[in-house]
Amino acid sequence: MPTRSDRIASFLRCFAIQGSWNYRTLLAGGLATAMLPLLRRVYAGDPARLRIALERHLRPFNGHPYLCPMAVTALARLEYDEESAETIARFRSALRAPLGAVGDELVWATWRPFCLLLAILLFALDGRPWVAVTFFLLLFNVGHVSLRAWAFQRGWNDGLAVGQALRNPPWGRAVGWLTQANLALLGAGVALVAWMVDPVTVGHPEIALALAASLLLGYARPALGERVAAGLVLAAPALLILLAA
Repeated sequence: MPTRSDRIASFLRCFAIQGSWNYRTLLAGGLATAMLPLLRRVYAGDPARLRIALERHLRPFNGHPYLCPMAVTALARLEYDEESAETIARFRSALRAPLGAVGDELVWATWRPFCLLLAILLFALDGRPWVAVTFFLLLFNVGHVSLRAWAFQRGWNDGLAVGQALRNPPWGRAVGWLTQANLALLGAGVALVAWMVDPVTVGHPEIALALAASLLLGYARPALGERVAAGLVLAAPALLILLAA
């Protein structure tokens, strides 16, 4: 059984799981490197089997880097439970799509935009870049490190049953709430940009109509509305420079 120090060493290596990413094996090099402290304990005194296990996990593998700790420990648990090579290979292949899809939806499409939009609004209200940057880094990394730790623990505890954890994750309801929150933050960002460009014109009918149209667009067509609102937020500095000139 891997010790506490083995698990800590493995978890820390998961932060560099993309360090050897390449087009041939994708994340496999980082995956095997993160598994090594666990496999060394599992195959202590049997270097031949350790070598075979490492070669098995150096075959192509991909997934979201923040959820790959689940693959690290789940696969190590299968090695510890002495599952057959065929079972490990099938399980390893089956993990790739869920780890990628769930991670992309949660992190790239939901959590990161939420943290970024809050930081942008904070910068617009506070005006100090270091405050907004520090806020973003703290908030985002609290969520991302917590996700890595959860995935690492569930992988070892559940082994072959990790699919259930991915089907019913603890953040399931939060994704829907964060999606709606992102739309509201984008709408607030559009209004804030209009005020930054010219505080006086915000009360004009045409400006109010444009803001209302943006909000309705975000409600009816979320993907298009997000792009339009994000573009307006990002264009604010250029608009300010042009008006100042």
